[in-house]
Amino acid sequence: MRNGVEYPIVGIGANVDDDSPGVQNIYDSYVDAVYEAGCLPFIIPLPDISLKGEYESLARRAMECVDGLLLSGGDDVDAQIYGEDNMPFNGSFTEERDLFEIALVSTAAEMKKPVFGICRGVQLLNVAMGGTLYQDIERQNADKHVLAHRQKAPSYSAVHGVTIERDSILENIISEALTEEDKPRRDSGGRVHIGVNSFHHQAVKDVARGFKASAFAGDGIIEAIEPEPGNSAAHPFTIGVQWHPERMFKYHAHARALFTRFTEIINGNLRLNA
Repeated sequence: MRNGVEYPIVGIGANVDDDSPGVQNIYDSYVDAVYEAGCLPFIIPLPDISLKGEYESLARRAMECVDGLLLSGGDDVDAQIYGEDNMPFNGSFTEERDLFEIALVSTAAEMKKPVFGICRGVQLLNVAMGGTLYQDIERQNADKHVLAHRQKAPSYSAVHGVTIERDSILENIISEALTEEDKPRRDSGGRVHIGVNSFHHQAVKDVARGFKASAFAGDGIIEAIEPEPGNSAAHPFTIGVQWHPERMFKYHAHARALFTRFTEIINGNLRLNA
């Protein structure tokens, strides 16, 4: 425990990919960031699709055992889940991961437990709550000047800017962190700007009901979502970001702040040791 507080347990959904059939995994960077924030990461393996009928009860049992949920990055999301046909440019997706993580998100919302979505995680969070995605940013925004959202620079490097909306939960988290190390850059409207990394070709299109976009890239792509004020259908910290703070947290205050606040919120729901 740290400072008399039990280590919170953060459940992280496992990843699957075509390159390693039969293997479930998670990148060290997620585990490291969760440990550094003072939490204990627990990997939640994906049940086989033959157990699809039990996903809701399995998700409930999993969420009973953890204090918060982290949705990690990975492959695409099946467009059929949000009412669209899969286009040729939609990449690989896995039915069991999509459906089981949706069950985890729904259960976390019902239990009012914090959820932190990263990259695919923000996309899955939005879909789970009723939103839609761009199946491919470039192809579905061909009439716009789209930024390079798949970087070739080292994964900890910021490659484009993000503008954070005023009076958002995300602004509160980021602006407090930046004042510790440097003065946050703000535009003429007072909105905070940060630099982020980028490894995606899909993104939030229509934001789920009860949520709002709280950060945008320079090309207008949504970079973060959070609950609207008064949304009682989810924990207030049900936040997703399109970038990868777990790859930046050793070098950037704003990335550390997201994991730190996630932990602080969870600790508020834990008892102090007598």
